Amino acid sequence: FGLGESCCDLRTAMFVQLLTSALAFNGPVARPTRAAASKVAMSEELSKAIPFVKKPAALNGELLCDIGFDPWGLTNKKSLEEITRFREAEIKHGRVCMLAVTGYLFQEYVAPYQKAPFNEPNPLNALASVPVYGLLQIILVAGLIEINTAGYEGRIPGDIGFDPLGLSKDGIKEEWAIAEIKHGRLAMIAFLAFQYQISLSGKPVLEHTFDIFTP
Repeated sequence: FGLGESCCDLRTAMFVQLLTSALAFNGPVARPTRAAASKVAMSEELSKAIPFVKKPAALNGELLCDIGFDPWGLTNKKSLEEITRFREAEIKHGRVCMLAVTGYLFQEYVAPYQKAPFNEPNPLNALASVPVYGLLQIILVAGLIEINTAGYEGRIPGDIGFDPLGLSKDGIKEEWAIAEIKHGRLAMIAFLAFQYQISLSGKPVLEHTFDIFTP
């Protein structure tokens, strides 16, 4: 009986030793080389917008849609507060351009159904045909908005308390805020493109665009 117990202990000891050796064999551990670590650090310093350009030091990702794009160095040596004011101006210009781009297309579409002086499809010519009091109304409304929203402390840059549909009553969704910034940037580019296209062709946007389908 004593001999059998000794053999059992011996087998157990051998099994434990083999199991320990097997668990210890994990193969060579790949350690990051100095070149790989340097590459990772360099990628973190590069701009997401222009991957071969160094990211501006002031754009550290604290604001939404900050992708390190500042080719003119407008944010150099600027504080977060100053950059936030830039963001508010960007959002404001983006909103105006979204309305302007929509207005350009809408004016051209409804012009044939309007009476003078509101039947001009070319937006640039339409501006000259608007009555003086109409222009004064536009300037007055824009001025009132600026006065009423000056110094308003919103939840995020661009929040001026205007939400007639109550979409942000439970908080401003980050994806919606990002979408507004992206759409505003696209609208600013589109507005400049519309201006250039109309000034060169002398035709409204849709008419000139669909000219390519005219034989």
